[in-house]
Amino acid sequence: MTASTGTASTAAITDVDVVRAVFGAFASGDLAALSDLLHAEATWHHRNDDRLGGIYRGADSIIAYLTESALLTAGTLHAEPQQVMADGQGHVAVRVRLSASRPDRRTMDGPEVVLATVAGGRVRDIEQFVGDPAAVAAFWA
Repeated sequence: MTASTGTASTAAITDVDVVRAVFGAFASGDLAALSDLLHAEATWHHRNDDRLGGIYRGADSIIAYLTESALLTAGTLHAEPQQVMADGQGHVAVRVRLSASRPDRRTMDGPEVVLATVAGGRVRDIEQFVGDPAAVAAFWA
């Protein structure tokens, strides 16, 4: 209810809004906003056998993982959501184009899929699947 009119607010934050905000906070380097969008005990599973592969548990661990990936790419890492789909039950699938370069001139530009679970307006879990596992592993090596 709004104080001035006594009517219900129609502005509801959707699961898609939350996930888009995560991508936006990462793109702008706003780690405080990114942390606020994650449950304290959130998990991020980077599903690839590479330097950054594995499960990151807790918002602080996830922020450290994302910070390391940004540092390794000298700030060139760009995750562009290309299509976002949700089931209305807290599950959001995102087709992503991930691109970056490393100071040694290695480059990466390819598809990924991110599956996020949102609860209470915050991301609880992220599953990250890379499009070309061998190329991604070589990039992060």
